[in-house]
Amino acid sequence: MSLSHLSPYPFGPPVWNELGVILFAAIGWVSPTSKWQKWFYTATQLGLIVLLALVGQIPVFQLLFIILVIRNCVLFQGRNRTLTTVLTLVTCAFCLWNRRVYPFHIEPNQFEVFWFGSLVIFGLVILFLQLFVDAVITERRSRDALAAANVRLQEYALKVEELATMQERNRIARDIHDSLGHSLTAFNFHLEAAIRLQKTKPTEAEALLLELKQLGAQTLAEVSQSVATLRTDPLGEKSLPEAITTLVDHFYRLTGVLPALDIHLAQPLPQAYNLAIFRIVQESLTNCCKYASTTAVTVLVQHCNQQIQITIADNGKGFDLQKNTTGFGLQGMRERVQALAGEIKIISAPEQGCRVEVCLPIKQ
Repeated sequence: MSLSHLSPYPFGPPVWNELGVILFAAIGWVSPTSKWQKWFYTATQLGLIVLLALVGQIPVFQLLFIILVIRNCVLFQGRNRTLTTVLTLVTCAFCLWNRRVYPFHIEPNQFEVFWFGSLVIFGLVILFLQLFVDAVITERRSRDALAAANVRLQEYALKVEELATMQERNRIARDIHDSLGHSLTAFNFHLEAAIRLQKTKPTEAEALLLELKQLGAQTLAEVSQSVATLRTDPLGEKSLPEAITTLVDHFYRLTGVLPALDIHLAQPLPQAYNLAIFRIVQESLTNCCKYASTTAVTVLVQHCNQQIQITIADNGKGFDLQKNTTGFGLQGMRERVQALAGEIKIISAPEQGCRVEVCLPIKQ
C-alpha cells in the first residue's frame, strides 16, 4: 500500500516539511518518565517521520530515523531498546518501499536492489549507533556510579573516623576514671584515717601519711602518663592473679575488710582480657569503698567451658539500678565487656548489697 499519492508536490510542501522538522526537534526536549509515556513518545515520533517521508516526501528522512534511534537509546534499556531499534528499521523499510520521489534517478529493474542495499546500510548504521550510544551511556553511568561510590566511601570514612574518635575518647575516659578515680578514692580514705588517728595514735597516723605520700606520687605519675600517651599498663609486670591480689590487699588496708578471693585460670589470657578483668574488679572494689559500707566482699575469677566468669559480690548498702543508670564506672564496665563480646549482669537493691556477674567468651 502506498501513501505517496497524498502529496501533490515532488518533495512535499516546503512549509509543512519545515514545520514537521521543527516539531520533531521540539519533541526532543520532552523527557517522558513512565513506561507508557515513553512508548507513546516513540510512536508519535515514528508517525511524524512517516508523514514527512511519505506525505511530505522529505529527501533525507533516514537522518530523522537515526536521531530517533539515539533518543530511544537514552530512553529505553535492554530488550525495550532493541525492540524500538527493530521497529525503527521496519518503519524505515516501509518508507523506502513506499517513496514516490527520490533525490536521484532509479531504474525500475534496480529498485529492489536499491531498496535492499539502502535497508542494509541503514541497518548497519543504526546498529553501530546503538552500540556506540550504549557504550557511551554505560560509561557515563559507570562514572556516575563510581562518583556516587566515592561519595559514599568518603561518608563512610568520616563515620569510621568519628566512631574511632568516639571510641578513643571513651577509652581515655575509662582509663582516667579507672586509674585516677581509684587512686583518689584510696587517697581520700588514707587522709580520713590519718586525721582520725592523728591525736590518739600518731605513729599509725604518720605511717598512713607516708603511705599517702607514696600514693600521691604514684597518682601523679599515672596522671602524667595518662595525659601524655594513655598507654600505662596497670598490671605492670604482674600476672592477673598477682594484680588482683594486690587490689584485694589494698582494699583491706583501706577498709579493714578482707575480701574472699578465689582465682582459677586454666591458662594465661590475652592482654585485652587481663586488662578488662583487672579494671572490672578494680571498679567494683572502688565502688565498695565509696558507697557500699560493706563488711564482706567476694571476688571470684574462674575459667569454665571456654569462658571467663567474674563475680564480685558484697553485703553493703546496694542501690536502685533504675536510679543509677548514668554512673560512668558502671558504663565503663559495660563497654569493656561489650568490646570482648561478653555479657554483664548487675544485681542490686537498697540494703541488699550488690553483685556483678561477668561472662567473657574466650576466642579460639
